Amino acid sequence: MRNDKPILMGKKKSVEKTKLPRIDFIRAALLAILALLIWCTAYNRWTVESWQTPLAYRSDIQKRDVVDALARIKAARDGELWPWHFTNIPQLGAPHDANWNDYPVMEKPLFCLAGLMAKMIGIFAAANLTVLLGQVLAAVSFYAACRMLNYSWIWAFAGALIFAFARFAFAHGLHHIMITYYWHLPLCLVVILWMMDKEGIGFGERRFIFALIVAFITGIQNIYYTNLFAQFVLFAGLVQGWRHGWRATWPALAIIGTAAAAFLLMNLNTIFYQLIHGPNTAAIVRVYAWMEIYGLKMVDLVVPPSDHPFPLFALWGTAHLKNLVLSAGEGFASGYLGIFGLGALAWLVVVSLRRVIEQEKLPIETFLILWIFLYAEVGGINGVLGTLGFQLFRAATRYSIFILCLVLMYAVGQLSSFPWKKTYMAYEAAILILLIALWDQMPPQVSAQELKDTAQAIASDRHFTERMEEHLPPNAMVFQLPIIPFPETPGAGIGAYDHFRPYLYSRSLRFSFGSDKGRPEEAWQSRLSQLSFREAVDQLENYGFSAIYLNRDGFPDRGDVLLKNLQEMGYTDQIESDQKDLVCVLIKPSSQPVLPAAY
Repeated sequence: MRNDKPILMGKKKSVEKTKLPRIDFIRAALLAILALLIWCTAYNRWTVESWQTPLAYRSDIQKRDVVDALARIKAARDGELWPWHFTNIPQLGAPHDANWNDYPVMEKPLFCLAGLMAKMIGIFAAANLTVLLGQVLAAVSFYAACRMLNYSWIWAFAGALIFAFARFAFAHGLHHIMITYYWHLPLCLVVILWMMDKEGIGFGERRFIFALIVAFITGIQNIYYTNLFAQFVLFAGLVQGWRHGWRATWPALAIIGTAAAAFLLMNLNTIFYQLIHGPNTAAIVRVYAWMEIYGLKMVDLVVPPSDHPFPLFALWGTAHLKNLVLSAGEGFASGYLGIFGLGALAWLVVVSLRRVIEQEKLPIETFLILWIFLYAEVGGINGVLGTLGFQLFRAATRYSIFILCLVLMYAVGQLSSFPWKKTYMAYEAAILILLIALWDQMPPQVSAQELKDTAQAIASDRHFTERMEEHLPPNAMVFQLPIIPFPETPGAGIGAYDHFRPYLYSRSLRFSFGSDKGRPEEAWQSRLSQLSFREAVDQLENYGFSAIYLNRDGFPDRGDVLLKNLQEMGYTDQIESDQKDLVCVLIKPSSQPVLPAAY
């Protein structure tokens, strides 16, 4: 017997009842505990020492954005990063205070939460706990969404863990923590499915209030998710307007307006700062080429990662990586839907084709996924907009998580309506599918050696910073080389945010890196690079700098020529990190320093 009609809402009466039975809260709590245990197993975080080691640091250059996330958590811990406030960091951007107001960041509440935890358990443990919380929330949210749609709890439970531990989450992790917080997407899709229903959502309904809450939550999350949610709500509003007249579009406009208001609220500092100081287009630099490199590609949804536990799949993934022209997603196999995700997608495709043949209505999920491909695929609508200068959403590969959420919720709905002969058969099938999906999706467990390597890198940087503070007076300024504009400007051999590393451990030093590029106050560093080396050092001393910091990985010769020149100039007091990658050379600041001219 086959039942392939999607269960969107059930009866009208049951749809308006958004409250979940009490037993579901117990199941959700158990789900959260199970997700916690799976997470700790995957990342091998069972000891206090392992929790004080961040999930990523220096070992993988693809994940070096992690230092930016850690720096923002420290800024929040120190009370310097708040919503609605101008964000200026005294320890960065020397000789000025670093300006973090030109680059919009919606997720300030997330960093504030992490900063609050950092006060109690330390920056690295708080960062790890924040990632864990994001994946636990994803599981609980998916379960709640499915139950609100009247799906079977056992299939909702299994689907929730598959969704929470998608390869997407591991690919982004701590270094893209704002992307890893996709937990609210199932709730967004509940709102969309309600709005697409024949009756839609009306003002004053419990569902409408719920939709506004979801819209606000979405507005303070990553803008990629807000963008697609707003598109789907707009489509739903137009459908209701076509069915019932233009007044029926008002709820959709209210929902979009709430998401937009939340986005603007989180960026009041950027808005007012640019009103006061003028626009700064250089702070966010986008190039069309990246829209193709990081555009959504169907092949990325299908090809398994090269570290897959099944050898043939691993060989397939490895062979694919050798023949790439464009990037395989953003991060390591971030777009991979997994065996069950692909199976659910194939199920939806087969049902849709059958309905086309039989001239029946297509599932709503089909239209939403088709739009995602039309919009986000390489060369799609997003790419066309990019050729016209609108290049904000350069990494459309991130929308693969929307596709996974859609097909998983579709499959859960279908399996919930399947006429199982015995109840225990559904339980056994759900457990089997869950085990296969987790085996398929999760990367190899973090090894003890990987933990040790990360801990050693942390210890090296911490010891190096402590030695700098021993040799330099409080509030001493340190000039960092190579010169790297902030943000989003990786150097040769080092990540875009590697200069934040000593900031994570410093209590009193001030560093030259870390102020938004594009302002006249920050142009002095580029002018300094036009001087001879001796003139540049003299100028730094005039500005009041007490030390020059070199990241050796940023120089083809490991900085040997610069260090030799400094020694020949009489600057022989040097501090070197335990891992020999960082060097600090003490210079002689002027007793009457002057600020660099801003022009």
